[in-house]
Amino acid sequence: MAVRGVEIVAEGVAVRGPAGIVVTDIDVDARPGTLTVLAGPSGSGRTSLMLALGARFKVRRGRITVDGVALPKGGKAARDRISVARANPVVGLEERLTVGELVAERRAIGGPYVSDTSLADAFDLVDLPYTPDTLAGDLSCVEQLLLALALAAAERTGGILVDDVDDGIAGTDLDRAWFAVRSVARAGATVIATATTPPPPGPSAADLVLRLPGHDVHAAARDAARKGGVR
Repeated sequence: MAVRGVEIVAEGVAVRGPAGIVVTDIDVDARPGTLTVLAGPSGSGRTSLMLALGARFKVRRGRITVDGVALPKGGKAARDRISVARANPVVGLEERLTVGELVAERRAIGGPYVSDTSLADAFDLVDLPYTPDTLAGDLSCVEQLLLALALAAAERTGGILVDDVDDGIAGTDLDRAWFAVRSVARAGATVIATATTPPPPGPSAADLVLRLPGHDVHAAARDAARKGGVR
């Protein structure tokens, strides 16, 4: 499976998360075939920033372009080119559905490039056996992540967003998770992922890691941003 990635560039971006935490002065240059990891604790604004880079969350300051077109003007085109594999708690797997039902759902709503071939290629890409009768809720944490990745990759979009890669996953399962995320990038997609801790050096390492601080540091950043006119 090979796709044409997108270029996502952020300059001086500030975003505000659901709890009012402000992430400020973010610069990103995510190119096709690369993995960018937004690393930080829960509440650090990592999900909001990821969604902003994918044209799904409003920025308070700064500039984001996707393939050279500035947001929000180019938002629809960007969203058509960037898929969300997972963004907790808004985008995730419906655990009461079987894998086969989730695949059928993705075929129905996932765009013109989703086919038997693209789905088979995507499952192979993330190294996940296709078990159509298994409930999504019965899958392990790493298998749920790989399924979400495969369904997004089957759309053959240029960018993929995946949240909380290391949520509930550790040890060899975490190695497997990061290898799958990296494999999607190697296929040409521009992958932006969030995690508490970025992948270690090695074959699954990220091309760019942005380390986001926790609540205390963000409170100071929020206050400074407000003094600078960010609301």
